[in-house]
Amino acid sequence: MKKIVRQQNYLRELINSQENKAITKQTLRCVLRAVLEPLLDKPEAGVVLYRIINKTGLAGLLKRLEYSEIEAFDFSDESENLREKVWADTEFLCVMTGRFVAILLWDNRVDSKNYVRYYSIFNSKLQDEALDIINRNSIIDIKKFQERFHPDRRDNLLLNSSIRRLAENMDEATKDAVLGFAEFQTKPQEYTAEVREVAHEVKNQLSICDLYSEIIKKYCEKNNIEDQTILNGVKCISRAVKMAGSHLFALKSSANKELKPCGLKNIIDTVENLTKVYFECDNIEYSVESKANLKIIADEDSLISVLINLIKNAQEAFGQRGLDEEENKNGKYVKVRAEKRGDFAVVRIINNAGKIMEPERIFDKGFTTKSSGSGLGLYISKKTIEEQLGQLKLEHTGDDYTEFIVKMGLVQ
Repeated sequence: MKKIVRQQNYLRELINSQENKAITKQTLRCVLRAVLEPLLDKPEAGVVLYRIINKTGLAGLLKRLEYSEIEAFDFSDESENLREKVWADTEFLCVMTGRFVAILLWDNRVDSKNYVRYYSIFNSKLQDEALDIINRNSIIDIKKFQERFHPDRRDNLLLNSSIRRLAENMDEATKDAVLGFAEFQTKPQEYTAEVREVAHEVKNQLSICDLYSEIIKKYCEKNNIEDQTILNGVKCISRAVKMAGSHLFALKSSANKELKPCGLKNIIDTVENLTKVYFECDNIEYSVESKANLKIIADEDSLISVLINLIKNAQEAFGQRGLDEEENKNGKYVKVRAEKRGDFAVVRIINNAGKIMEPERIFDKGFTTKSSGSGLGLYISKKTIEEQLGQLKLEHTGDDYTEFIVKMGLVQ
């Protein structure tokens, strides 16, 4: 028993040693994707070691890894790679290539089930500390990978510190924004001034994230670092900061949406890039089509947010599990179509996941059919589209298919 406790504590003590703030599991999933997706998009010689117990939001990514040519080893309790089942709630992802090594460890044993404590190292001599601990309990000889994938390694203290602070500030900004918006929805008249102050402070936090993005970008340029993990991560963070800032500005000022001419095809292309991750290896056919070159009047960022929400809902309607090949013969699909109807542009989001129960209530504030839902998604989406002089409605729902439409005014 002492041996098991000691083995567990080695990884936990390493996690505690960085004294990082706890972050949400959603933030953690974003970091894991930023580390692994660049390698999957452009495979190269490397190895991936992982122990991921809760695969929610990551199943497609791990399935891509499984079917790629990249050497990968699973250290879950059900695998044959462990000497002993000693790690309990401690998980990790280690990506090692000739260009970079990224190691993330996290522990789910915190006060809230939605948070984790984490440890991260990118291209640092300290990588061996974590890998040695994993190697002690591994049937696979990890030392051979440590020797093989050992790029020019400096202790990039500034880089590591910046990435951790960036993740934590993004996490704090998200929590503050959600809390502020919730208060505003509950007591709009009484809390309007307070929410504006909160929005102002969150905006300051986002500006810190933006600055650290620039620091990381310039650091990479100065040191000729072409690590796509970092560069792609910075790009995604910059886009997220921009969109979050736009939403906060509207909350802070109580201003109307900034309506202006927008190219619908560009919006649909952006939405497709941001949502295709929901369908990775999920055996659900996902198709997006926008052939017509239509100009609409809209607030671009908020329209993108609404479409992402509708597509995510369409995917989740099939259930949280992936579908096996036998089930997929039934032709599960989510389709997005943009087209012209008279003087309007219409975006159709269609799936065949079955009939929606109580369709008359789906846009009601607080109504949800999800066990973990807030009942705000469709309510906010409808309100957002109407603020842009558009229309969001449930066009059809039945056993054959369900269709939502978003109708927006065309530029005359």
